Amino acid sequence: MFILFTLVLSTQLVTSDLCCAIFHGSFVSTFFCDFFQLILLFSTFCFVYLTREFVQSKKIVSFEYELIISFSLLGLAVLNMCNDFLTFYLAIELQSLCFYVLAGYDKNSEYCAEAGVKYFVLGAFSSGLLLFGFTLFYACFGTISFESIERTSTLLNSLLAVAGCLFFSSAILFKLGAFPFHMWLCDVYDGSMVNITAFFSTIPKLIMLTFFLKTTFLILAGVTPLLNFLFVASGVGSISFASVAALYQKRIKRLLAYSTVSHTGFMILGLYCCTIDSLKACILYIVVYILMTLTMFSLLFLSGFNNTQQKYLINWTSMYERNAAVAIVLSLLLLSMAGVPPLAGFYTKLCVLLSIIANDHVLVTVLIAIFSSIGCFYYIRLTKILFFTSKNKSLLWFGSGTKNIEMFVSLAISFIVLFLSRSNLFIDCCVLTSMSLM
Repeated sequence: MFILFTLVLSTQLVTSDLCCAIFHGSFVSTFFCDFFQLILLFSTFCFVYLTREFVQSKKIVSFEYELIISFSLLGLAVLNMCNDFLTFYLAIELQSLCFYVLAGYDKNSEYCAEAGVKYFVLGAFSSGLLLFGFTLFYACFGTISFESIERTSTLLNSLLAVAGCLFFSSAILFKLGAFPFHMWLCDVYDGSMVNITAFFSTIPKLIMLTFFLKTTFLILAGVTPLLNFLFVASGVGSISFASVAALYQKRIKRLLAYSTVSHTGFMILGLYCCTIDSLKACILYIVVYILMTLTMFSLLFLSGFNNTQQKYLINWTSMYERNAAVAIVLSLLLLSMAGVPPLAGFYTKLCVLLSIIANDHVLVTVLIAIFSSIGCFYYIRLTKILFFTSKNKSLLWFGSGTKNIEMFVSLAISFIVLFLSRSNLFIDCCVLTSMSLM
């Protein structure tokens, strides 16, 4: 796997030009692609680093597991650099086939098998939507190249182009698990092993969202009325539905699945404005979301050694009395995900809201604020369980021998807490990345 990391990284570093076309324009290497390629490699390295001991404790170490993770990484790396619809479809199918296998990797679990089958069936449906959208684009423009479509953007208001945008965007929203295409996400996340759920929640979303950013700003910006309605409906629907549905969840992975839907809604609303500020807000939100989610699952890995994986929120009862450091770190992380100042999650949500207000979409901002306030309840409820709930017989046990996870959690929570005090360099990098796309 690390050989593959090195190969992909060396491919990026060899291209010294700001924009380099590969294989007759089928792939393109730009500053925008290189930035997220490095984040992809770093987040994948963190995932492998954090799950190494967990995978060994579950005795699922096999060459198939590492090979599937490597091929999925290859598909995501190719997807990040693709420059036409054909290479995009090949890359997304390569990583999707790996995900179907990973979702049902635990052959001894009925829930895992159900998650794999459901993911495969619904994923095949979304692939059909993608192919149909590509067909409509080709019928309208006579090409599948992104650059050629961008040069003939005057045809984007035709009926075929509008229909192609609709099918293409719907398929991407399905891959992201956004409302109303989220029906697979909660069951797949809950049925899969916790390390696979961590992988699905972070690394694929990073590349899918960045690709959606690129295509939206370069290709689909001419279909503004249609995309505005689609993004607003999906974004506000994701936040509102997830905020209400998560109130009734008692299983930790289903709660995190609805949290993912809500965060995806914020990132989609960043596409709503199609400005530099909104693009910067999306990039910043993606990176901070990846860090927060990896940290959250790292704490779940701590509870999963020696076959003691806890599935319910009540299992975290009175954690402060038994492990004060873990309880404080988890509470800070939950408050950051809820958007409480002055943590990093607050600043990312604020950037998205400010970009929407700057374009005079006050009603959308009010709706987001209302449902985000409702969504804070299930984060605060878990904090209450950690500190103020009396003990019960289903206490959580934390394993030992996890120094790598403890080190990562320490560094990540320090970044989340101290983000606003030393954020200029990171924010400037996000601004530079957004400007390179325009």
